[in-house]
Amino acid sequence: MLKKTSILLLMVLLILVAGCNLSASQTELPVELQQRMQLVEEIKAFEQDLGLKQTDNFTVYSDELESYDYFFYTPYTDLPYSLDDPSLLCSQGKPENYDLKGYDVFYYSIQAIAGIKTPITASLMEAPLSRFIHVVFHEDWHEQIDMTKGIEEPSAEIFSYNAALLFAEEKYGRDSVVYRTLEAEYSSKLRVSTVYQRYYDKLADLYQRYHSAEITEEETISGKAELIEAMGGELEEIWGGRPDQLNNAYIAFQMTYYRHFPLMQQLFVATGYDLPQTLAVFHAMPDQDAGFTSVDELKSIETEVADYLTENIASLENSSLPLDV
Repeated sequence: MLKKTSILLLMVLLILVAGCNLSASQTELPVELQQRMQLVEEIKAFEQDLGLKQTDNFTVYSDELESYDYFFYTPYTDLPYSLDDPSLLCSQGKPENYDLKGYDVFYYSIQAIAGIKTPITASLMEAPLSRFIHVVFHEDWHEQIDMTKGIEEPSAEIFSYNAALLFAEEKYGRDSVVYRTLEAEYSSKLRVSTVYQRYYDKLADLYQRYHSAEITEEETISGKAELIEAMGGELEEIWGGRPDQLNNAYIAFQMTYYRHFPLMQQLFVATGYDLPQTLAVFHAMPDQDAGFTSVDELKSIETEVADYLTENIASLENSSLPLDV
């Protein structure tokens, strides 16, 4: 099944290796690191209050594992659907060690990945507090459901940002830097999600015309450059800077997170910003554990989930309407 892609196998292997390099005693950690470990315990207790099942993630610190290095690549005139699309290739390591001529490449040094007993890496331990809190919530959500990445990732973002905001408000206050940082990031991601979808559609149309021989390769490359430049400008207006790897591989990667993100946010709003109620809907999403053997089947699964979410949104919105007298 495509769902069990090579990236997952690589991640599992990497986690197992990392488990052999854990510090002998967590009590030997510097005070700042011990405080982060204590924070993980508080986050996990908070997750329990929200109804999440307990995980063994982030309970230990690995001082020998800096990060997980991966790069994603695809032909420069192809635009994969998401991380679940096999045309978005993935390898462990750094791209400079490979011949990738003719490919768009996105290199990502990942601070944490979902997986049983995944440790806290050195890079995650050194991350800003807001990032640290968000990542722990995000990765723990992946242990709660088993869906396509295009469903799991946006639901993880909805959960992790809103859980992190509730946690930060309770622990640090709404005027704290950590709360305001999380709030600003979440707002920005909601805005950029529409930018990615719009330019994804434009680029996909451009490549379809090229593969149908309606336009030349030269016209395709020229059109791609114009769209990428315009897209980068819009992202810069939101983030204050543009991605330095803005290409087909990067866009396909990001669409995994952003394609269904606005719809899931609509659900959260329809519940009256009730996170436990939102999670109840997420837990009941159809096609749990469903496999697929083609991108068309993948899209069909995600369409069914999107229809389910849309129906729940409509039901919630109708139930909140005032009664006719």
